[in-house]
Amino acid sequence: MINKVLSSLYSWILMVVIVIVVITANSFYVVDTLDDLSALEAKLFSTNRIIGAVNKLHVALLRAESGQRGYLLTEDEAYLNEYTQTLNTFAALADEVEVSVFASDSPEQSKRVNNLLALTKEKINRMVEVVELARENNKSEALSLLKSDRGLELYNQFEKIFEEVDSSERNIQGTHLANLMKLRRDSVNTLIISSATTLLLIVTIFLLLKINTRENEKHQAELEAINEELEAKIEERTQELSVYSDELARSNRELEDFAFVASHDLQEPLRKIRAFGNRIESGYGDVIDERGKDFLARMLNAAERMSMLISDLLSFSRVSTRGKDFSEVELNTVLNSVLSDLEIAIEEKSAEITVSDMPKIRGDKSQLEQLFLNLLSNALKFQPADIVPKVQVNCAKLDPDSDSVELENILKSDEYQWIKITVEDNGIGFDQTFSEKIFAPFQRLHGRSEYKGTGIGLAVCRRIVERHNGTIAASSEPGNGAKFEIILPLDSEPFGSNNDNGDPSHDA
Repeated sequence: MINKVLSSLYSWILMVVIVIVVITANSFYVVDTLDDLSALEAKLFSTNRIIGAVNKLHVALLRAESGQRGYLLTEDEAYLNEYTQTLNTFAALADEVEVSVFASDSPEQSKRVNNLLALTKEKINRMVEVVELARENNKSEALSLLKSDRGLELYNQFEKIFEEVDSSERNIQGTHLANLMKLRRDSVNTLIISSATTLLLIVTIFLLLKINTRENEKHQAELEAINEELEAKIEERTQELSVYSDELARSNRELEDFAFVASHDLQEPLRKIRAFGNRIESGYGDVIDERGKDFLARMLNAAERMSMLISDLLSFSRVSTRGKDFSEVELNTVLNSVLSDLEIAIEEKSAEITVSDMPKIRGDKSQLEQLFLNLLSNALKFQPADIVPKVQVNCAKLDPDSDSVELENILKSDEYQWIKITVEDNGIGFDQTFSEKIFAPFQRLHGRSEYKGTGIGLAVCRRIVERHNGTIAASSEPGNGAKFEIILPLDSEPFGSNNDNGDPSHDA
């Protein structure tokens, strides 16, 4: 029975839920207790503050009256110093009493304090009146006013209300202290119960884990026996797969050779079509009517496009099948060579091409030249007629920590150092929804009458970059140019295997 319980995922989930519930309940109780303690502490603080403020006001009133009487009896100005200082503090003391009473738990306290402050104000005004009469040499009148019953009545009323306020707050204080002690006793009891419950759960889980460990050891022994049997079967299967792999590699080589030969043989009839078409055009152009000339021109254009498609298809297939071994390549030299090849196109369009300093990487030099030639020629080709082409080629090193987002989808991103090359132009651009479509073979976004080409150049670029273990991506907006970002490792080996190291520039 225990084994079935331990082997059930739901049983473990239930136990974990119970533990979480117990711990959470204890946590909530602790938080609630702390909130209650904080609330009681706040109430005790408010009560102490009210008691202290009212007492300070009472003491200040007595000191002021003491200074007044001393001056009247002795006519010594020294008594007036303490009297004056005390009067100067009455406003602050009254504010303190008025503010502190807002937090009182007694609904009558605010009314009592207002009466107390009113009596205090009247008592102070009477003391000031007596002192001023004495200073103006009206001592008899001052003593008469001092000995009147009004001053005594004011003080008696003040003291009565003072005792009510003080007594009420001290009763509230006693209640809060009693609640505090009760909360402490309840907290201790609950803590003991929670600790015992948690300890019991821990012991139970420990025992269950111990039993589960024994069961795991038993299952482990059974698994080891099964693994030995599986290893034998895997070894046997691996030998079979090795045979299939060799067969597949041989079949791929045969398919590649067939594709090469087929493409080579397709070129020959096209050459004859073009050659005979040119002879008809030059030798019999004067005897063919306009409709025949149109048919002939269409035939020659179709043959030329077919020849270009076959050549581009061969270039696309040779990226993997006829690539050279990697070696140290100076990208500055590669770009200088490409700019030299594009010199006439650059001069015709008065293009401005800016190239930053490029590093040295391991790669296939001829394929890297083809990569940049395709990208720069596209940047010059896809331009509005009335705008001077401006192309910027920049390079930056990537930091695995700060640029982790750009490297997260790249295989072996931790094994190499990486650079990012950007090729940005001010051409016609394209809609971002076509950012993946443009890298597919024979995909065109514009008609052949607008811009020439077979639509395979960027597909070749992607295969070259992928063979160099990198990535290429495009971003653009219609009318705002295009930006190609190429991420390459500085030191890597070709992705996949080369079947032939022949000359990649060989043409059928």
